[in-house]
Amino acid sequence: MLVPFLLTAFKLLESSSQQWLQGLVYFIGNLLGLALAVYKCQSMGLLPTHASDWLAFIEPPQRVEYTGGGLVL
Repeated sequence: MLVPFLLTAFKLLESSSQQWLQGLVYFIGNLLGLALAVYKCQSMGLLPTHASDWLAFIEPPQRVEYTGGGLVL
């Protein structure tokens, strides 16, 4: 599934002596990008994290406290 994609991505690096290091950096970079995307989606509230996101008959959780950002001058 993912292996053919990785093999085509590393086709240019076959002659490199540090292929394993470059592959590791590529893999870690992709994982960091995926983690950043999931974090941003979660911070915007786009991920279903409560039961009320899946079931229509359950009320959403009530917020206990509201906070807001700002700069005090």
